[in-house]
Amino acid sequence: MSFLQPLILAAMPLIALPILIHLINQWRYQTKQWGAMKFLLAANKMNRGFARIRQWLILAMRTLAVAGLIFAVARPLASGLLGLTGGGSTDTTIVIVDRSPSMQQQGLGGLSKLETAKRQIGDALGKLGSSNYVAIDSSSGQAQSFETVEAMVDSAAFSDSGSSADFTVLMQSALDYIKTNNPGPTEVWICSDLRESDWNSSSGTWSVIREGFESLPQSVQFNMLAYSQPPKSNVAVRVTKVQRVTETVAGVVENAVLVSMQFTRSGELSDDAKMDLTVQIEIDGARSELTVQMTGSSTEIRNHRVSLASDAVSGWGTISLPADENNSDNQYYFVFAEEEARRIVVVSDDRKDTRALEIAAGITPAGETNSTVDVITPEQLDSLVLEDTALLLWQTDLPDANTTPAVQNFIDGGGQVMFFPPTSLAAGTGMQVRGSFGGVSWGDWNSGEKVMVENWRGDQDLLAATNSGVGLPVGQVELGGYASVKSDAELLKLGTLTGGDPLLAKLPTNRGGVYFFTASVNPSASSLAEGGIVLFITVQRAIEQGQLSLGNTTARTAEYSDEPTGEWRKLTGGDEVLSTEFSAQSGVYQLGDRLFAVNRATQEDRQDLLEDEKLESLFEGLPFSRVDDSAGSLTGIVREIWRLFLIAMIFAMLLEAVLCIPRAIPQRPRAFGSQGTSA
Repeated sequence: MSFLQPLILAAMPLIALPILIHLINQWRYQTKQWGAMKFLLAANKMNRGFARIRQWLILAMRTLAVAGLIFAVARPLASGLLGLTGGGSTDTTIVIVDRSPSMQQQGLGGLSKLETAKRQIGDALGKLGSSNYVAIDSSSGQAQSFETVEAMVDSAAFSDSGSSADFTVLMQSALDYIKTNNPGPTEVWICSDLRESDWNSSSGTWSVIREGFESLPQSVQFNMLAYSQPPKSNVAVRVTKVQRVTETVAGVVENAVLVSMQFTRSGELSDDAKMDLTVQIEIDGARSELTVQMTGSSTEIRNHRVSLASDAVSGWGTISLPADENNSDNQYYFVFAEEEARRIVVVSDDRKDTRALEIAAGITPAGETNSTVDVITPEQLDSLVLEDTALLLWQTDLPDANTTPAVQNFIDGGGQVMFFPPTSLAAGTGMQVRGSFGGVSWGDWNSGEKVMVENWRGDQDLLAATNSGVGLPVGQVELGGYASVKSDAELLKLGTLTGGDPLLAKLPTNRGGVYFFTASVNPSASSLAEGGIVLFITVQRAIEQGQLSLGNTTARTAEYSDEPTGEWRKLTGGDEVLSTEFSAQSGVYQLGDRLFAVNRATQEDRQDLLEDEKLESLFEGLPFSRVDDSAGSLTGIVREIWRLFLIAMIFAMLLEAVLCIPRAIPQRPRAFGSQGTSA
């Protein structure tokens, strides 16, 4: 239990007043022996036990009445957050509210998890009070101070967003704020639906964050509001591919767009559960409907043809579903234009070692060979060479000071880079491997025992399963050796080898993609080239991601960006969206002749929740309290219960008054003839 006025509890010794008064009254009288009273005392012995019990009860009621008054004045709070302090002892309150699309799931009364969190946070902090309020934006990770709770709750940091949350970044931001500003006793409030993809519990960053909080001189209390209830019945839509095509029919050129869509349904479903779903498709203002019969949890529609005007070269469209528990995943935006030429650049010192990469990049998924693959040396690389390039394949020493700027500019523009170990490292020539990129460099070559692929991320990125759910045969890849990776940055392991070293790792970036393949494509070092499937699909997926950044139409994942978006013009999307947040809000935007389709990240459609044991391990050693609630809940998480103590005080006083009423002495009937008559 916590108190808003805990200093009042210093008056608790006053509950001894009734006891002191009782003892003083006992000392006022002196006992003297009186013969006539002996007979009265003997007659009253049978009632002495009850009288003593009644006296103790009266004394207890008086003591409870005083205690009830003191507790009521101290304004007690009832909450599941056992770590609450209150009473003005908190100097700074830091609030982290996940405002990603999954938090927009609705509950009772149409209130979403995010709206419920705003109400409960506003109500709780309004009662507890604090000298300073700080909100950590779950989209940008930036901290902003507020003077009042109302101003904080009404800010953009508590509004809907299309971007995902990364709690390793958010917790680090809170830690950095405390270290920089050095406040007094601090509370950190966290509101989340506990999606595993948001918490990244396997990241080694968590141990660094825990150590950082433990080393702080001031006390820091963590309070969590968890809204982990998954949707009972919700359907999400995602566009997997858009292609503009032209066909000549009877001498007439017909213009059309082929749209591939994927629908996923959450909740407790059987494999044969069927559902008729009405899908609305809008392209440049023209609307059409499609009825999709869903079976099970996932259904895919490939190359649905939508006719365009004969002069339409580029444009945008929207796929919409009927309203359900979470409307944030009921829309998906896309843009289209003439298909850009596929251009891939391979950087290598020896073309014989990159022959497999050239073949994998030169053939399209449709079996065509219309891709342009240029093989160059590092000395030939500059920004002009990478212009209009979708993918950069690199198998030589990592970029040096001369080539790094060109590669970085290429990535910042949305390009994709895949680094492979240099031939000298795999061949064991003893030559020194030079260069690094993004804090990552190659280490020693590990060979000897046969190495196997233990696990890989089949849910996202380059090694994900196909749209039909068939996984890639990554586990069948055989390695005769692999390169170790030295990294100052936190790498995302998409594939892991025996012993925990990565097969494929990704370096986090604001735009573009940077991948490190630790296996060589040389047939003597691995079966990547011989098997071909894993290498071909990963390269093709990287090319497709790079293609999205080329031309005048770009598909982007909703995320905070430092690039200026004030000149973007919103064509469609959410209402009342600040221009500074366009890159993190789903919709279609225009900048000059360029069109941007911004959509939620793939992991937002996943329902995997962070296990309770893992959550507790993330805060191990830190003062941590948790309350579970649901969307639409109107119950406050912090409630004043002083009225209960006043009622208890009144009840104690009434009972004391009843006990003080003297016992009625029954009159004995007089015996007949006991009184004589006068003569």
